[in-house]
Amino acid sequence: MKLQKGKSAFGRAMDDVAARGDGSLISRDFPRLIEVERARVHPRADQPRRHFNEDELRQLAESIERQGLLQPILVRPMLDARGEYEIVAGERRWRALGLLERPTLHAIVTNGNAEEIALVENLQRVDLTPLEEARGIQALMESHAYTQEAAAGALGWSRTQINRVLKLLSLPDDILAECATLHLSRNAMVELALAEAGAERARLLDMLRNGASVKALREARGQKSEGPGNPVPQPHPKASPLQRAMTQVEGGLKVLSRTSAPLDNDQRRTLEALRAMIDQLLQG
Repeated sequence: MKLQKGKSAFGRAMDDVAARGDGSLISRDFPRLIEVERARVHPRADQPRRHFNEDELRQLAESIERQGLLQPILVRPMLDARGEYEIVAGERRWRALGLLERPTLHAIVTNGNAEEIALVENLQRVDLTPLEEARGIQALMESHAYTQEAAAGALGWSRTQINRVLKLLSLPDDILAECATLHLSRNAMVELALAEAGAERARLLDMLRNGASVKALREARGQKSEGPGNPVPQPHPKASPLQRAMTQVEGGLKVLSRTSAPLDNDQRRTLEALRAMIDQLLQG
């Protein structure tokens, strides 16, 4: 499809739809796109968000007035009211259109799980804080009994990203409160979460107060494994081959335990094989 200069993404998508007999539209980009009376679209009763900033709504309304509705509202049919729809995602847009007194709106109809879709859409926003992301992912996993892999698939993230963000929930409340005042990035907060509670975490937090970069935090954490307080075990020059091998395994495991990255499948298989060999030796 040739792009038309000056048209929004939504406007271009509207040029690529085919009318249906019931007035709804089918597009290659949207599952089912309809134009519906705003009065027939209703907020979810269990919408967790109760407060909507009036100034922000007015700004959004002004943007829609100038640019149009760039992202349609997501709705699903109400089971107990034919021709009525419930908002799955986009209540702010629905309210802004009300300020503009728009009689109709465009919406995408879905039959998916409303709670899951709303959580996923909320997590894909760019203005969430790292802690809001972590709590949202936790809610998604708890609500649907998702593993980290399943949550990653729903969000289009990697499992490593999910794992790292969830580590933020291990930080104590006082540190989380200070992170909020410092407006720290997700990666900076993850480095704090990966640090050992106590002196190391306090040292990293002090570095952040002075504007340290994430790279500096990682280097500071990495120094611990080489420092005099936590050395990597080295085999004694006169140690037996078995003792040297055991010392090397111990050192490798200590280094592995301090890494920020989750284990991949190959690493898990290797560790499981080592555990089986150790169990066999202990039983001998």
